[in-house]
Amino acid sequence: MIRNKIIFFTIFIFLTQCGYQTIYSNKNLDFSIAKIKILNDQNIGRQIKSRLALLSSKSTNTDNFNLEIDSKFEKKTASKDKQGNPKIFNIIVYVKVNITSERGIKESKVFSEGINYNNSENKFNLKRYEDSLKVNLTEKIIDNLLLYLQSISANKSNASLQGNIGYTVK
Repeated sequence: MIRNKIIFFTIFIFLTQCGYQTIYSNKNLDFSIAKIKILNDQNIGRQIKSRLALLSSKSTNTDNFNLEIDSKFEKKTASKDKQGNPKIFNIIVYVKVNITSERGIKESKVFSEGINYNNSENKFNLKRYEDSLKVNLTEKIIDNLLLYLQSISANKSNASLQGNIGYTVK
Protein backbone atom coordinates (compact mmCIF):
# COMPACT_ATOMS: atom_id res chain seq x y z
CA MET A 1 0.00 0.00 0.00
CA ILE A 2 2.76 2.43 0.89
CA ARG A 3 4.69 1.36 -2.20
CA ASN A 4 1.67 2.22 -4.41
CA LYS A 5 1.45 5.67 -2.84
CA ILE A 6 5.16 6.28 -3.44
CA ILE A 7 4.85 5.21 -7.08
CA PHE A 8 1.76 7.39 -7.53
CA PHE A 9 3.48 10.37 -5.90
CA THR A 10 6.60 9.91 -8.07
CA ILE A 11 4.56 9.72 -11.28
CA PHE A 12 2.53 12.73 -10.20
CA ILE A 13 5.67 14.82 -9.66
CA PHE A 14 7.12 13.87 -13.03
CA LEU A 15 3.89 14.63 -14.86
CA THR A 16 3.38 18.01 -13.22
CA GLN A 17 6.96 19.08 -13.93
CA CYS A 18 6.83 18.41 -17.67
CA GLY A 19 7.44 22.10 -18.53
CA TYR A 20 4.32 23.09 -20.45
CA GLN A 21 4.61 26.34 -22.43
CA THR A 22 2.45 27.93 -25.08
CA ILE A 23 3.85 27.41 -28.55
CA TYR A 24 3.27 30.89 -29.92
CA SER A 25 4.21 33.04 -26.97
CA ASN A 26 6.10 36.27 -27.71
CA LYS A 27 9.37 35.00 -26.26
CA ASN A 28 9.55 32.10 -28.75
CA LEU A 29 8.99 34.15 -31.91
CA ASP A 30 11.49 36.20 -33.87
CA PHE A 31 8.92 38.48 -35.47
CA SER A 32 6.12 40.87 -34.64
CA ILE A 33 3.21 42.14 -36.67
CA ALA A 34 3.13 45.89 -37.20
CA LYS A 35 -0.02 46.31 -39.29
CA ILE A 36 -2.86 44.09 -40.52
CA LYS A 37 -5.15 45.10 -43.38
CA ILE A 38 -8.32 43.03 -43.94
CA LEU A 39 -9.93 42.58 -47.35
CA ASN A 40 -13.20 40.81 -48.33
CA ASP A 41 -14.63 38.48 -45.60
CA GLN A 42 -14.59 40.59 -42.45
CA ASN A 43 -15.50 37.75 -40.05
CA ILE A 44 -12.52 35.60 -41.05
CA GLY A 45 -10.27 38.68 -41.15
CA ARG A 46 -11.32 39.79 -37.66
CA GLN A 47 -10.69 36.30 -36.28
CA ILE A 48 -7.18 36.29 -37.76
CA LYS A 49 -6.51 39.84 -36.61
CA SER A 50 -7.60 39.14 -33.02
CA ARG A 51 -5.40 36.03 -32.83
CA LEU A 52 -2.39 37.83 -34.32
CA ALA A 53 -2.90 40.88 -32.09
CA LEU A 54 -0.86 39.10 -29.42
CA LEU A 55 2.16 39.34 -31.73
CA SER A 56 1.93 43.06 -32.39
CA SER A 57 4.47 44.13 -29.79
CA LYS A 58 7.26 46.31 -31.13
CA SER A 59 10.75 45.03 -30.49
CA THR A 60 14.10 46.02 -31.94
CA ASN A 61 15.40 42.45 -32.26
CA THR A 62 12.52 41.14 -34.36
CA ASP A 63 11.21 41.49 -37.89
CA ASN A 64 8.14 43.67 -38.18
CA PHE A 65 5.68 42.33 -40.76
CA ASN A 66 2.83 44.18 -42.44
CA LEU A 67 0.07 41.78 -43.48
CA GLU A 68 -2.66 42.20 -46.05
CA ILE A 69 -5.26 39.46 -45.55
CA ASP A 70 -7.68 38.63 -48.37
CA SER A 71 -10.11 35.95 -47.17
CA LYS A 72 -13.17 34.19 -48.49
CA PHE A 73 -15.09 30.98 -48.05
CA GLU A 74 -17.01 28.81 -50.46
CA LYS A 75 -19.87 26.44 -49.74
CA LYS A 76 -20.53 23.87 -52.45
CA THR A 77 -22.82 20.91 -52.79
CA ALA A 78 -20.65 17.78 -52.86
CA SER A 79 -23.46 15.26 -53.51
CA LYS A 80 -27.22 15.11 -53.92
CA ASP A 81 -29.83 12.48 -53.17
CA LYS A 82 -32.19 10.91 -55.76
CA GLN A 83 -34.63 13.83 -55.58
CA GLY A 84 -31.86 16.37 -56.24
CA ASN A 85 -31.68 17.72 -52.70
CA PRO A 86 -28.22 18.45 -51.30
CA LYS A 87 -26.94 15.59 -49.16
CA ILE A 88 -23.30 16.53 -48.48
CA PHE A 89 -21.81 20.02 -48.50
CA ASN A 90 -18.20 21.09 -48.85
CA ILE A 91 -16.95 24.27 -47.19
CA ILE A 92 -13.53 25.74 -48.03
CA VAL A 93 -11.86 28.75 -46.40
CA TYR A 94 -9.25 30.59 -48.49
CA VAL A 95 -6.84 33.14 -47.05
CA LYS A 96 -4.32 34.96 -49.22
CA VAL A 97 -1.68 36.80 -47.21
CA ASN A 98 0.62 39.45 -48.69
CA ILE A 99 3.59 39.95 -46.39
CA THR A 100 5.99 42.88 -46.40
CA SER A 101 8.71 43.50 -43.86
CA GLU A 102 11.10 46.26 -42.96
CA ARG A 103 13.98 44.09 -44.22
CA GLY A 104 12.49 44.16 -47.72
CA ILE A 105 10.85 40.75 -47.73
CA LYS A 106 7.80 40.65 -49.99
CA GLU A 107 5.95 37.35 -49.95
CA SER A 108 2.52 36.16 -50.93
CA LYS A 109 1.03 32.89 -49.75
CA VAL A 110 -2.39 31.28 -50.09
CA PHE A 111 -3.71 29.06 -47.31
CA SER A 112 -6.82 26.93 -47.68
CA GLU A 113 -8.63 24.40 -45.52
CA GLY A 114 -11.80 22.49 -46.32
CA ILE A 115 -14.16 19.89 -44.94
CA ASN A 116 -17.23 17.91 -46.01
CA TYR A 117 -20.32 17.66 -43.83
CA ASN A 118 -23.83 16.24 -44.06
CA ASN A 119 -26.97 18.26 -44.64
CA SER A 120 -29.50 18.62 -41.83
CA GLU A 121 -33.25 19.18 -41.78
CA ASN A 122 -32.88 21.80 -39.05
CA LYS A 123 -31.49 24.80 -40.99
CA PHE A 124 -30.79 26.83 -37.84
CA ASN A 125 -28.52 24.10 -36.43
CA LEU A 126 -26.96 23.61 -39.87
CA LYS A 127 -26.06 27.33 -40.06
CA ARG A 128 -24.57 27.25 -36.55
CA TYR A 129 -22.57 24.13 -37.47
CA GLU A 130 -21.30 25.81 -40.65
CA ASP A 131 -20.22 28.85 -38.63
CA SER A 132 -18.33 26.66 -36.16
CA LEU A 133 -16.65 24.80 -39.04
CA LYS A 134 -15.61 28.12 -40.56
CA VAL A 135 -14.08 29.20 -37.23
CA ASN A 136 -12.22 25.89 -36.84
CA LEU A 137 -10.87 25.97 -40.39
CA THR A 138 -9.72 29.56 -39.88
CA GLU A 139 -7.89 28.49 -36.69
CA LYS A 140 -6.02 25.84 -38.69
CA ILE A 141 -5.08 28.47 -41.25
CA ILE A 142 -3.85 30.80 -38.50
CA ASP A 143 -1.60 28.04 -37.13
CA ASN A 144 -0.18 27.45 -40.62
CA LEU A 145 0.30 31.19 -41.10
CA LEU A 146 2.22 31.49 -37.83
CA LEU A 147 4.50 28.63 -38.85
CA TYR A 148 5.05 30.28 -42.22
CA LEU A 149 5.88 33.66 -40.65
CA GLN A 150 8.31 31.95 -38.28
CA SER A 151 10.02 30.24 -41.23
CA ILE A 152 10.38 33.58 -43.05
CA SER A 153 11.92 35.27 -40.01
CA ALA A 154 14.23 32.27 -39.44
CA ASN A 155 15.73 32.79 -42.92
CA LYS A 156 17.55 35.93 -41.79
CA SER A 157 20.74 34.08 -40.84
CA ASN A 158 23.96 34.48 -42.79
CA ALA A 159 24.00 30.83 -43.86
CA SER A 160 23.17 29.44 -47.28
CA LEU A 161 22.87 25.95 -48.65
CA GLN A 162 25.49 25.05 -51.27
CA GLY A 163 25.62 21.63 -52.94
CA ASN A 164 26.28 18.57 -50.79
CA ILE A 165 28.61 20.41 -48.42
CA GLY A 166 25.86 21.78 -46.19
CA TYR A 167 25.49 25.22 -44.71
CA THR A 168 28.30 27.66 -45.34
CA VAL A 169 28.68 31.18 -44.08
CA LYS A 170 28.37 33.93 -46.71
